[in-house]
Amino acid sequence: MSAPVVLVFDYPGRRPEARVSDLRLTDAGYDVRQLMAPPLPRATSATAYARQALDTVAGSVGEVHAVLGYCMAAPLAQEAAVLTGCARVLLFDGEPSTPHAVEAEYRKLLVSVGAPATLPSWWDTELLRTPSKRFLGHAEHQLTQAVRRSLAEQGEDGDDGDEALAPLVGGFLDWLAYLVAAYRTDHPAWDGSVVNFLSRKQPEIPAWPGARGTRSVRVDTARADLLTDATTRRHVLETLRAPQRAHAHLEEGAQ
Repeated sequence: MSAPVVLVFDYPGRRPEARVSDLRLTDAGYDVRQLMAPPLPRATSATAYARQALDTVAGSVGEVHAVLGYCMAAPLAQEAAVLTGCARVLLFDGEPSTPHAVEAEYRKLLVSVGAPATLPSWWDTELLRTPSKRFLGHAEHQLTQAVRRSLAEQGEDGDDGDEALAPLVGGFLDWLAYLVAAYRTDHPAWDGSVVNFLSRKQPEIPAWPGARGTRSVRVDTARADLLTDATTRRHVLETLRAPQRAHAHLEEGAQ
């Protein structure tokens, strides 16, 4: 009998928080497929992003036992569940991507290359919402110019550095594409349930939009340690091993 397939949306960039891989689900007998391995999608919507991520394992998945998503990958996990017909989504500090979140991360990128944390004149919420490549095109131009100015101020030659700049700016664009695609979702309804594992201070979303049912599991740990906490792992394994419920109106939290 083949191992149950678990799909994982967990952005691969640096972060202080533990990763979904720290749950060691492979050790528990699951066939874990990481969907966010480079090269990352640059799709213009959550549906397209999830579809491109699934293409990395196309033809070898079969029946999907569960889809897991960390933080703002939650909408992507939901889209993948719809596309694969999977009824079980597990989130970890799951929350929707928002214009405010994209704005905050964009400001951080500007600061990281020595530019003022000022939003450009082309920035508007409708541009974020509309599924097109315009947002990333504008962002690529501004961030490339900002990096060039930073290099020039440091006495380095940025004119012949397009090849050198490409990996840096590309990493910025991967991150923005992920955040924006996650925002561009209609939270499609599907016959499945969400279990959201929450760290100590993470706000609860009592009813995940589009889900047949929602259950919140609060773990008394810091966000950075949520995925290494033994209690989290125990709850996750219990959830994965439990049969699907016919009716999943599960608003109550579990301690």
